[in-house]
Order: sequence, then structure tokens, then C-alpha cells
Amino acid sequence: MATTDPAGSARRTGDDGDDRGEDRGALIAPALARAIVAVVFSGFGLVALLFVQASGKSLGETALATVYLAGLLGLQYFYFGRPGTNLRSPQAYAALAVQVCLGFLPLLQFGVAWVGQPAFVAGTVLLVFPPAVAWLGFAAVLVGGTLARFPFGPQPLDVVYGVLGGIVVGLYVYGLTRLARLITELHDARNELAATAVAHERLRFARDLHDLLGLSLSAIAPKGELALRLLQRNPERAKRELSEILGISRRTLADVRSVARVYREMSLDEETRSLESMLAASNVEFRMQLDHRGLSPQVRTMLAAVLRVGVADVLRHEEVRQCEISLRQQDDLVVLDIIHDGGGSSSPESGARDGFDNLAVLVARAGGTLTVGSGSGWRFRLHVTLPVTAGSPAEDEVAELTESVPRIATKLAGALVVAVLCGFAAQAVVRLVYETTAPGPVAVGLASLIPVLFLQLAYFSRPGVRLRPRASYALLAAQALLVYVPLLYIQVPWTGLPGFLAGSALLALRPALGWTVFVAVVAATAWVQVSLGAFLARDIGFNLVLTVNNALVTFGLTWMARSVRQLRATRRELAEVAVAEERLRFARDVHDLLGLSLSAITLKSELAHRLIMVDQSRARTELAEVLAISRHALADVRSVASGYHELSLEEECRTTESLLAAADLDVRLDVDYGDLPSEVSTVLATVLREGVTNVLRHSKGERCEITIRRHGDTVHLHIVNDGVTEPPDNDNWGNGIRNLSDRLAALGGELSAGFEDGGRFGLRARVPVSRGVAGVVAEEYR
Repeated sequence: MATTDPAGSARRTGDDGDDRGEDRGALIAPALARAIVAVVFSGFGLVALLFVQASGKSLGETALATVYLAGLLGLQYFYFGRPGTNLRSPQAYAALAVQVCLGFLPLLQFGVAWVGQPAFVAGTVLLVFPPAVAWLGFAAVLVGGTLARFPFGPQPLDVVYGVLGGIVVGLYVYGLTRLARLITELHDARNELAATAVAHERLRFARDLHDLLGLSLSAIAPKGELALRLLQRNPERAKRELSEILGISRRTLADVRSVARVYREMSLDEETRSLESMLAASNVEFRMQLDHRGLSPQVRTMLAAVLRVGVADVLRHEEVRQCEISLRQQDDLVVLDIIHDGGGSSSPESGARDGFDNLAVLVARAGGTLTVGSGSGWRFRLHVTLPVTAGSPAEDEVAELTESVPRIATKLAGALVVAVLCGFAAQAVVRLVYETTAPGPVAVGLASLIPVLFLQLAYFSRPGVRLRPRASYALLAAQALLVYVPLLYIQVPWTGLPGFLAGSALLALRPALGWTVFVAVVAATAWVQVSLGAFLARDIGFNLVLTVNNALVTFGLTWMARSVRQLRATRRELAEVAVAEERLRFARDVHDLLGLSLSAITLKSELAHRLIMVDQSRARTELAEVLAISRHALADVRSVASGYHELSLEEECRTTESLLAAADLDVRLDVDYGDLPSEVSTVLATVLREGVTNVLRHSKGERCEITIRRHGDTVHLHIVNDGVTEPPDNDNWGNGIRNLSDRLAALGGELSAGFEDGGRFGLRARVPVSRGVAGVVAEEYR
């Protein structure tokens, strides 16, 4: 379902408890995070200046204090808070030394008015040093700041308040700086993560493509060479080899079309029937016992891939006479065994080792095992185990990659929120005791503070909570009553809680309403101060700044902590989107690059099969072309997997003319386009390849005309043929047209297809020549 966050953005919710099912509000932007930090630090500096002014210092001394504070806060914000800063470098340690001087040395001049500044340094210590040293340094700085109070004769409450203030300030300085840096780093790392996920998916696709298509294409070349050698002395055997090539090319073409439907899910039932037929045709005595009831599509797809490679290994060895294949489920595992009496891949000359290695990686990624070796009474055994609940490799890889944002970051963010808010509450108690020691008012103050803190931690500032509008209004009203009503009884200008209320309003309400309530809370705080006897502007100003700072720290820390959790989940979603786009690219490229090659292999193999007994010379020519095309298709498989697939338009024209002539079509080529950029040449070659593939697949005519001409800064390609009785509307044609349209659109071109005069069917492409590579990349990653 959908709800609305304070910023009015839609968000998804879930009940699984992980990052993906949590509050999905608008992520805090790096600029906003740093703005919050800047305002809070400025408020901290303003409070310090108010203390200096209250101590009776001159205007010149106040100006000097301003310079010291600017150095102290500026180092924190512009150096330690900058994402690119190396916090473990000598420069960082030197900057920390300067900050230590600015935090402690002015105590000699400003005395007790400066005793709060060492706490700021304590936060920087947590940032700069490793954890084991940092917390000792944090404690040492706070102890130093506390000891600095004693020469001025502090009261016990002063010491307690100072210690609490030092802890709270140190933690929120560290928390705000660290989380703002982390948010910026996570935002900046999104593209890097997506690129890494795509690279992993490309490697996985290369392995899968090898298993799915590489073995089939590799089998065509040796069979074609054998058929060529047998053509004269044993035509019948050559004809049988050609029949097998035809079968392989048709099955592989079907596989390509399946991949083009976005990374095929192999049917285990269909694969089993196909393998049974192949084993029977090879005179192998086999027995199959398969129990795959209730298995997920991912597990069934992996098992089908293993079966295909395993049976391919069986058929590769002529000495195999017996084979047993069993698939069974044991507890939470699926167990597949393929055993036979041949040499298997244990023999070095088998050439199938890579296929099993690739499968082993795929199976291991799904939490299973694959072993190859000798079995009792057999010469070869393939043994595979898979968890019944094994997931998609792509999903598992993305999940693994997103763990690069450790959960400790989200836990740290949540712990900081709790520690700082509890520190604010403890300081509020001390301030109340400053104002009155009467048991009644103190008890009422505590009775109101505890539920306010509980609401803050359990609802408004709880990471992952869904802030429902109606509940938020009711709880904000309750929080307002708990903040202001007790003041009627306490009758002292106690300002310990309004910061929680103002911060909660920013968290729970839409921005316009939230900031309105924020201003109203600050104004109400000033009015309460005046009505309860605080007439000094300095005191009112101090309390107002304190309220604003507490509110912004409450809002900032909470929102940043949520953003860290959400960014962790969002990074996973971004990686999944990038992987999905890469999968579409794979499917498109496999369809565009291999579809024509495999169609040509099939067509020329059929032609050679028909001619083998009547025109051996022509059959030899066609067979030679089958071999050349199969090798070219293997290179295409590698280019798809590597992401590099530049095509030559000139070479594609020659191939097209030969292929259409072999199909007994009257071909007319009119080509005049000059020099073209590689990306333009590649996309036009792809359009030409896909167009000719569809001519062969859908046309029953006799004539095809292809025109490629350059007009000014634009190249036009036109493919027209007869014999199409109705517009092709099957999935393969639709995929091809969509793929080509996307490719052309990326270059600023366009594609159209439809019937023309005379009942002919035409495919037209137009692409500008001047569109550069930079424009293409910008378009793809915009």
C-alpha cells in the first residue's frame, strides 16, 4: 500500500522488517544534510557568544571570541565534514591539533564562558581516530573540559550539567558530521554500485551464454568440417551431419528467442523431453527418475542448465553405452546425479571442463555444490545439490554487493539518536532542578518528560517507523500538552522539552505545515519565558537558540539516520534496476546479433542438405559459409558478454546480399553513405541485420530492395520486400522493432515499419551522422 511522508512523497511499506520494507520517505539530500549541520553548528556558536557576552567581556573580546569560534566550527564543517577528507591523514591530525588549541586555550582569556567548547573537540576526536582510541580520546577531552570548570568554583549541578552537555554536544557533533558525510558518500556511490552490479551481471551472463549457446555453436563447426570432408566419399554420412547441424541451429535459434524474452527461464519438462530424445537417438541406454515437484522457477532453470551440459558431455563420448539420471529431494535439498560409463570430463581431451566450471560457479552462488568425478562401478559421475529455496543468482549478487554498506552504519545511526535524545532529556531535568528544588514541580516535570521522550523514541524518531498522518496529528497534540500544560503548575521558565515538539513537527508533517508549527513552538517558548518572568533579552535569546538547536538536532539526526537506512535499501534497488537494464541489453543484443546468424546457418544448412546429392560444388560453398557464419556467431557471443559489439555496415551489406541470394530472392542494393561514425555504422548494421532476418522469417516473396543513402547530415536506410500478406505481430518481430527503435532513439534517430505502395512491406531508419559518442553515453545514463 502507499502512505505519504512529511515531504509528501509516496513510499512503500512492508512487514518483513528489513530495510526494504521500512519507511520509504523522501531521502534527505546531501545539501539539506549539510544545511542542517551548518545551522546547528551556528546555533552552538551563538550560544557560546551569548555566554561570553554575559560574562561582561568587551566588544573587542567578543569579536575575538567570534574569530576563535569561526575557526573551531569552520574546521569542523569545511574540513572534517567534507566527504573527500581523509580523516586518518597527517593533515587531519594537524587540523585536530588546531581545534584542540581553539577549544582549550581561550579558557585562559574567557574563563567559565568558554567551558562548553572542548565538547565540540570531543566530537571531532570520534571522527578522526579509530574506535578503540577515539572513545578514550573522547573521554579524555570531556574530563579535561570538566576539570577546566573547577578553578571557577562550580556548583555540583554545574558539573553535572557540564558533563551531560559535553557528552551530548560531542555525540551530536560526531553524529551530524558522520551521517552527513555518509549520506553524501552513499549518494555519490550509487552509480559505482550500479556499475559494479552490472559488471557482475555481465560476468554471470557470459557464463550462462557460454552454457546456453556456446556449446551448441561450438558443435556446428566440427560437424560442418566433417561434412565437408565426407561430401565426396560419403555423401549419405555428410547428409546426416548436415541434419544434425540443422537440428542444433534450430534449437539454438529457439534459445536465442527465449533469451530475447528477457533472460529465459528454461523449462525443465521440455529440456527433459529433448534430452531423452537425444539420448535415444544416440543409442545410449538410459534411465531417468526425476522428481521436481514444487521447485521454484530459479531452481528448475538451474537444474535444466545442469542437465543440458551433463547430457552434452554424455553425447560427446562415443564410448558411452549406459547412463542414469536421477533427481530427488532430500529434506531442504535437491540432489541431481548424472552417471555414465564413458570417460566424461575427467578426460583432458573432453573440452567440456569450462562448461562444468561455469555451472559450478552458478550452483555455488545459489548455495549448492557441483562435483565431477568417478562413481562406484562407473567411469563418470556428476553430482549436484541445491537448496530447495535457492534464489536467482542476480538477486543474490545484488544483495551481496549492497552489504558493502554495513548494517553497523544503520545501528550506529540509531544508537546516536537514542543517546543524544536521552542526553537532551537528562539536561532538561538538570535545568528544571536549577529553576526549582520543590518536589512537586520536579515530579510533574519528570512525569511530563518521560512520556515526551517515550513518544520521541518510540514513534517520531524511531528508525523505520511509518508516520501515519492521523496518528502523527494525535501524538503531536499529546506531546504539545505534555510540554506546555505542566508549565502552568511548575510556574518557572523551564525550556527543556519544546525542542522535541518542534523537531517532531518537522519529522511528521508536510514541510510547509511542519515549519509553521516549528516557528509557532519557538514563538510559544519566547512567550512562556516572558509570561513566567524571564525579562532579560539575553536569557530569552539563549533559551530560543537552545530550543531551535535541540529541534534541529532532533530532526537532523533522526532524518539522517532514516536516510542511511533507506539509502542502504535504495542502493539495492538502484543496483537491481541497473542489472535489469543490463539484462535487457543482453537480451536485445543476443536477439539482434545472433538471430540473423542462426537464421543464416539454418537456411544455408537446409540449402546444402537439398543440394548435396545434386550439386556438390554448390553444397560445398554453402557449407563453407555455414562454417564462417558459425565462427562469426561465436565471436558475437563473446562480444555480447563483454559489452563490445561494433559492427561493420559494409561487411553486413555483403553478408546480406549473399544470404538473400541463397534464399532465392532477387536482391537490389543501392548503397552510398560515405564515412560514418562507428556508433552510427553499428546501429545501421544492426537495423539491416534485423530487417533481413525478418524478411527471411516473414516474407514469401521474390524481391528485396535495400537502400542506404546519406542526405546531408542524415543517413537513411530503407528495406522493402514483397510477399508479406499481413503485418508481423509476433513477439520476435515486436522485440526486434522495439530494440531497434531504442537504439536509434539513443542516437537521435527514428524507425518506422509498415505497408507501402504495391502491397510491399518496408522498414525505414533515419539517424543523424553528427551525434557523438558523448551524446550517446549521456542519453543512456541520463
